[in-house]
Amino acid sequence: MSFRNRIIAGGAVALLAVTLGGVSLALADDPAANQEMTGRMTYYDAAGYGACGDVVDAATEDLVAVSHEWWTTDDPNEDPICDGVSVEVSYEGKSITVPVRDQCPSCDADHLDLSRTAFERLAPLDEGLVQGITWKFVTDDGREITRPSSSSSSDPALAPGNPPLATGSAFPSRFAAPYVETWGSPSVLEEARAAGLRYATLGFVLDGGGCKAMFNGDTPVSDEGWLSAIEGLRGSGGEVIASFGGASGTELASACGSVDALESQYRSVVDVLGLSRLDFDLEGAALADTEAYGRRNEALAALQKDVEGAGGRLDVQFTLPSGAAGLEADGVEMLQDAERAGVRVSLVNIMTMDYGSAVADMGQAAIDAATALHGQLGRIWPSKSDAELWAMEGNTPMIGVNDTEGEVFTTDDASRLADFAVEKGIQQLAFWSLGRDRACPEAGTLSEDCSGTEQSEHQFLKTFGAVNTTDQERVPATLPEGMVDPLPAGSSQASASPSSSQEPSARRAPAGPASTVPPSGRAGAGSPGGSGGAGGSGKTISNAFTTGYTWFDNTPRGSAQISAPVIHDQAGGTGTWEDPITLAVGHTTEGGEDTLDYPAGTRFYIPKVRRYFIVEDACGDGGSPQNGPCHSLDTAPEGATTWLDMYLGGGSGDSDSAAHACADRLTGLTTVVQDPADDLPVTEGALFHDDTCTTTYDD
Repeated sequence: MSFRNRIIAGGAVALLAVTLGGVSLALADDPAANQEMTGRMTYYDAAGYGACGDVVDAATEDLVAVSHEWWTTDDPNEDPICDGVSVEVSYEGKSITVPVRDQCPSCDADHLDLSRTAFERLAPLDEGLVQGITWKFVTDDGREITRPSSSSSSDPALAPGNPPLATGSAFPSRFAAPYVETWGSPSVLEEARAAGLRYATLGFVLDGGGCKAMFNGDTPVSDEGWLSAIEGLRGSGGEVIASFGGASGTELASACGSVDALESQYRSVVDVLGLSRLDFDLEGAALADTEAYGRRNEALAALQKDVEGAGGRLDVQFTLPSGAAGLEADGVEMLQDAERAGVRVSLVNIMTMDYGSAVADMGQAAIDAATALHGQLGRIWPSKSDAELWAMEGNTPMIGVNDTEGEVFTTDDASRLADFAVEKGIQQLAFWSLGRDRACPEAGTLSEDCSGTEQSEHQFLKTFGAVNTTDQERVPATLPEGMVDPLPAGSSQASASPSSSQEPSARRAPAGPASTVPPSGRAGAGSPGGSGGAGGSGKTISNAFTTGYTWFDNTPRGSAQISAPVIHDQAGGTGTWEDPITLAVGHTTEGGEDTLDYPAGTRFYIPKVRRYFIVEDACGDGGSPQNGPCHSLDTAPEGATTWLDMYLGGGSGDSDSAAHACADRLTGLTTVVQDPADDLPVTEGALFHDDTCTTTYDD
């Protein structure tokens, strides 16, 4: 989820009408009449063509991007909202008036996306998401601005803080999600985000009395402070997991007397927080309560069935006590019951801490426990391969001084465990806890506020965070030897600049500035600049960074316009040699003219998806990987030498979040072939269709 605006690059273009859920956003019948509204604001700092058709620089100009829901014509560049309309915004005694010059496709009707400079006039940038602003439209001629009839602000299920059931996983194949204490301040999450946190586990959701799910048993999950911190993390491309249970308090399944009541509480937490993953930290009496875990497993199986029946996805993971020899018997029995109940268990996370007696080498103990767990999971899920079983594992130590005397998990232990996780393909690392990830005034101290071991600030977070991946694939064995890493034409980058945001998960919008490379009919091989041909040169690029964009990502949604058509009138293709899929690449802009990094018509073959691609589009100009600066490589992973953005597909009947989960899955460093031969293996079809993402390949 991202609050970064998707800019339409390329000025006025022919665009399709936008519909969501069968309701046309071009319809508008509820007059706002310049009335004051309450909402929220974020900021963006991208440069390029705004949706009103002129060039904007949100890093240096005062302006605002308003929700797509205020647009009333098919062509946003000619919409009345672009003609003499401004927004007056007030927050904590400060007011500014800024012109509407852009559109925010990801914003609700009451959500403003201000330029960075405008946002700074009202609030510090580090707040990221500000709730409780008041604002209204003001016009040059006093005319009314109408609220679209499909505005999400009139739908309680889509109101801020109450998103719908999750419709796709927001997590990559390997990630770190340390625990944050929900009885503390949400500022812990904000501070860790500034230090590089991407994923976090919120511990814990407990019964607040009478079968009521609450943070720590005393704070509503709809608490504005926590919602703001969560949205801030999502705004930087991250995501959260809600963890139920813990070592103290009343576990929800013990408090709720029926499966239906329990499922309802789980559903409410998913709804309010917009989750795609739930964690269940079960220990002590909660793990031994067979009646409670029977209700829990039935409720989870039913909830997963409901979500997935609606085209969504809800992952369930269990966090369980472990010794160096793996799970105890009650943990194994609970998992067996979950399997019988039909729960799709995505991960089993072991608590590699508090073994009961002093352990000299906590790093090795965590590795030994993981190895033992691998065998235990294989006996519960015998049809899974070794790799699939490793990918079902999580590992959560208590950093620094543990509750058990003599147990100290050091930064060296963290490095060893992280290396082991990467080697084996363990899905998740975590630790207890974010609030302890700092040195104590005195080493050797057991504390809730510091680790008690020698470390720098957030050192465990940074060590474990290095395992975050974007589903990168191994170099296919069938590709030619002697791989080279050429730069795309026109790029001055010798290598990618290191970035604190190398794991893209936010959406992006390639939109299409007009290229100076003219299209030449609809030819494939032999089109301008593209060598192609049956005996292509087969230049192999081993460190290409691939991302994906979908039907949903252009402004407005569904336009699928491309800047330099060669074979297609709009982005598309099935991946065969004769019908390659549209590819967007970086571009440079000089004197108002854009030049593509690879000439239009250049063909690529991407073994990870077994399809051919053709350059027909330019990446957008947003400020994050899935928003587009493909030319500079500044936000690509270190070592990337080129950036290729695949058109995935999608349509009005598909799930937005499922499409973007597919984009995240296809994001990462991989090997590609430029100017390939025409006889390479192909899996024909769009990369995303019918809410289904393409298969990826290692061979």
